[in-house]
This record gives sequence, structure tokens and C-alpha cells, in this order.
Amino acid sequence: MKRFITFLLFSLMITSCSKEQEKTKIIKNISDLNELFHLKNYKTQVRLKVNDSTDHITAQWHNFTLAGDFDTKMNNRTGIWTLKNKLDSKEVLIDYIIFSKDNVFKNQIIFKEHNKIDSSKSKFYITKEKSFKHILLKFFSPKIEEEVSKEAKVGYRILRGSKVLKDDSLTYKNNKDGIYLTNIKFDFQKGDKLAGAFSEFVMAKSPRSKDSLIMGNNSIYFIERF
Repeated sequence: MKRFITFLLFSLMITSCSKEQEKTKIIKNISDLNELFHLKNYKTQVRLKVNDSTDHITAQWHNFTLAGDFDTKMNNRTGIWTLKNKLDSKEVLIDYIIFSKDNVFKNQIIFKEHNKIDSSKSKFYITKEKSFKHILLKFFSPKIEEEVSKEAKVGYRILRGSKVLKDDSLTYKNNKDGIYLTNIKFDFQKGDKLAGAFSEFVMAKSPRSKDSLIMGNNSIYFIERF
């Protein structure tokens, strides 16, 4: 997963600024993005208590503003964190899921400009349609250069309370644009829950050597309640 995200962020640019002079920061890999989302780099932080286990943090570093919720019991970020740069109209959102103290997953990574999502660089999903008869989900995965092949799988469960009503999966092959539609038909009732995961497997030529290949897995977890 880390290698895959590193590859697809290779050419992204975000504008930054030092105290001495304005400069452009080029994100060459996930480490550069991690630096901008690293709270320890932000000396100016404002914390507001949301509840007994959650603080909302707004932090400033040069021209960047980072904001999101922090789980004080798990000592980790949770939910959607937003990074904005006041020098331009770009914005990065990362959706964090805490599985354990040592396992925090970047579930959705969304790049915006002028408040519009750049789906060519982002991984996320939207609910296009939802009723008690069906639900239509749309998954987006980032485009990368020199792709050789890609396929995806959506596994899901429908639960009513603790009872599993349906356990199924859908497979997608030879997808070129990185957009996947999943239409799940079922007689849902109020209180039902749909939970699952989208996984995309990509094979691409290595940027370092055209004779070698990179394999990556791109995953998104989802929960929908009725």
C-alpha cells in the first residue's frame, strides 16, 4: 500500500513557504506528504475538547493549516483531516481509521483544487443512489503512468443487528479508468448495515526500470447504514 501511494504521488506539487521566502514544495513521495500531516511540525496548535476521548485540533505551520479530530485514548488521528495552504486553492483530505494503537489506516486520500476533487490522484468512494431496494456505490482509484493491468474486488456483508443476511463479492477485470460502479440490490430495512472493502490490484512498469514491474494494492473500507 505504501509503495503504491508513493508511486501515485510522484508528480504532485503543493505550494509551501518558508519564513525567509516563498518557495514551491514538490511532493516526490509519501514521506513529503507525511511531513505536512505530522503534528510535531506544527508549533502553533489549538485543541478543543469534543468529548471524553476526542479533541479537535487546528494547527498552523508556515502557510499550512492542518485540522482534524484526535483520539486521546488511542493517541492517534481519527476521521477526516484537512490540509490547506493559504497561498493557493489546493486542499488534501486524509480519512484515518484506527484499527489499534499501532495500526492506523489512511482509508481515503482526496486531493482538491478550487473545491473540486481531482479524481485522477485521489482514492475515495461516493454513494450515488441509496434506497431500501438498492444502493449504488462508486469507487475511484488514482491513475498511474505505465499501467500494465488492474483489477478490483468489492467484498461486502449486509447485517441486521448481529445477524449476517448476505455475504458476497464482485470482481472487476480490465478496468482502464479506475472508476468502479457497485450496484447492490437487496430488501433493506431501517437499521440494516452494509459493510465491506474495495481492493484494487495494479501492475505497472517501474519508474526506475522499464524492464521491472511494481505491484500495488489500493483499498477502501466502507460502511453504509439504512
